[in-house]
Amino acid sequence: MFSFTSLGSIGILPSDHTSSTTPSDNNHERSKLLGESSMMWNIQHDGAAVRSSSSTSRATSEERVPHWRVAVDCSAYSLDCFSRGQRENRYLPYPFPPTMSTMHDFQTDILREFPKEWVQRLQSQPVTNYSHPPELTIQNVHNLYPTVVGHDEYQKCMEFTGIQGAAGGPTKSASNQLDEILASGRLSMEPDTNMVAFTISDYTYSQDMLHDMFQMMEHVVGFSPRHFFLVAIDVGTVEMACRHGYPVLFWNESTDNTNEGLLRDAVANTKLFFSFELINRGIDFFFSEMDVWWMKSPKTSLKAFQDLGADQTTGNHLYFSSHQNNPGAANIGVYAAKSTDHTKEYFQICIDLLKQRPETHDQLVMHQVVKLYSNALHNQSFEFWGNWGEKGPPPTPSVKLPFQARFWGPHDIVADERPMPTLETMAIHTLCHVPLLNPHGKKMIAREIGVYYGFVTDPSLKNVLHKDGPVPVQKTSDMAGYYARAGSSYRRYLVLDSPLRTNLYSTSPAHVYHKPLFFQWIVAVLLTLAKWSDRIFILPQIFMAHNDAGSYFSWNMMDYSKLNDFIDTRECNFLSNPKSWTKDDDWPFVSAAVTAFLLDEESNNATIYSQVTNRSEIMYQHAWEIRALSERNMLDAFAASLLSSDSIQDAELLMVNPDFMLRQHFIHRLGHRSRLYRAGKTEVGNFERDVFEIYELLGWCWKEGSQHSVSRTSASHSCYTKGRRG
Repeated sequence: MFSFTSLGSIGILPSDHTSSTTPSDNNHERSKLLGESSMMWNIQHDGAAVRSSSSTSRATSEERVPHWRVAVDCSAYSLDCFSRGQRENRYLPYPFPPTMSTMHDFQTDILREFPKEWVQRLQSQPVTNYSHPPELTIQNVHNLYPTVVGHDEYQKCMEFTGIQGAAGGPTKSASNQLDEILASGRLSMEPDTNMVAFTISDYTYSQDMLHDMFQMMEHVVGFSPRHFFLVAIDVGTVEMACRHGYPVLFWNESTDNTNEGLLRDAVANTKLFFSFELINRGIDFFFSEMDVWWMKSPKTSLKAFQDLGADQTTGNHLYFSSHQNNPGAANIGVYAAKSTDHTKEYFQICIDLLKQRPETHDQLVMHQVVKLYSNALHNQSFEFWGNWGEKGPPPTPSVKLPFQARFWGPHDIVADERPMPTLETMAIHTLCHVPLLNPHGKKMIAREIGVYYGFVTDPSLKNVLHKDGPVPVQKTSDMAGYYARAGSSYRRYLVLDSPLRTNLYSTSPAHVYHKPLFFQWIVAVLLTLAKWSDRIFILPQIFMAHNDAGSYFSWNMMDYSKLNDFIDTRECNFLSNPKSWTKDDDWPFVSAAVTAFLLDEESNNATIYSQVTNRSEIMYQHAWEIRALSERNMLDAFAASLLSSDSIQDAELLMVNPDFMLRQHFIHRLGHRSRLYRAGKTEVGNFERDVFEIYELLGWCWKEGSQHSVSRTSASHSCYTKGRRG
């Protein structure tokens, strides 16, 4: 056992002073001493800043910001901002030294036993059964999903789509559903463009993008739910759309889209079917896929398209986006069509070709038929080419009504595996080398480059889903979303920290060089801390030290799909995206807690540091010196110190530096205890047990993920659902 002695701030109280108090944020004497030591800390660093200033371009002491702001200023794509920040003396030093000998301004406690509140906190955490997802997932908790509609409205929607209930089957055709929604007046032409709009989705997109899509289409693109509808290709998407009151039609021609070929056929047939059916009903339309993220409305160009005359050579029938690396190649992720005899013939030919070669991707079919029409217009022959399956390209059909399709410019709607936005860009369409695959990777690329929409809860909602169930919204500021976080204290974040840079893990130091096991265990610990503290984990960047050294996204190497219902995550560039910042404040994250567990190599003593700031002002800082703590208790000690502090728990952003884990003997013994635990040969504490459980659920793609640095990463490189056990 340890005896526990609380010391005052070293250098303020005599070294032999002993207090009987225990660690508590509410301790009056500690607060008094803390104020004095905080003042000293600021003076010391301010003085250093003043002395180091050599030109008017360098930041003054009042202008310097904490070290973690570099992760806010610089995304993973940016390298020059690091050197710019250094030149301008913008950042304060990392606050914690490696040894206690230089800590003269921290309230410090020497630990020889666990404080009671630490033990209570560790024992109070409920046991999680990771084999059974919770009824209310962590995304529902953190995102405050809009309230569900009443049972009668939900049932009416399910019956409209032909689904009679969970055990029932579809009884109504997609064509009949389209007729009904048009006849009911629930879907009408958007007045500025005289078009309706639609998209297609399965549950891999709708589960976390349904609200995003409808809000983006209304507030950015300009098509409200009265003019925009969703075509669902699985029952899960229908149920979710009906539960939230969105206009949805069900493509019931295929009941199983889990197979890649069936999914391809469903999407291709659905897209062409609804395009043809709308045209056949005299309706002009605009189509945008779920993996297209809009930044500006295309309505100006759509209205110009609608205003074109009848000359078939002016591109007044079909309007396609193109590819950023090939402006002449039609990209069918975004297109618009007028209801004319020309477009009716075009889509009928595409449908007939897909019936002949159902294994062919619709992208190839629609693009080559566009080329066929262009050649026919100029009396030139054309033969299909490319991958049409085992039978090869089909015979070339005859065209009676040739025309020239119209194209958006390659920088207007940027479609590419590695899209590069410009000032002209209206939308980003994230691609991968095989169409329709890697939805997770497509979303992550959109998030990393900052174009992901991220829905916001409607402040007029009367209730939202909270972690304890539906609760009323008391204030209009109580809203959230993927980025938005106003009025809800539990929307907080956890991120890896180090003196190198916040949210960066480097494989370059000699003791971790080419040893991915260190990162794997550190991530398991951070994910467990995020779960226990009800925080959202921000995925770290990785500096890979090998032949292609550079910054990498951790989701290239890390598969966390089995934890998705239990722990919420955000992309590596989340901190540097202004969408994630606090609104109406000049600080992106007003309150921040910096924590570290460091080992003194000479004495082998450990120290847990914590510092809480409000903007640049230090509100709380504390240190626990551990002189006789066994290695097997280190994780529990670190977790308890963070979880038992109200000041730390209340901070929006929690930074964790698990430096003590960067020791080979510690990692190897941790792995050994994990194997003993899984074999039922040893007992472990609650926190360490969760670390072991989470570690087993993680997968890894180190070989594949380390081949593409940040600038070369595409959606295809996501490790999600593909990882192997570490």
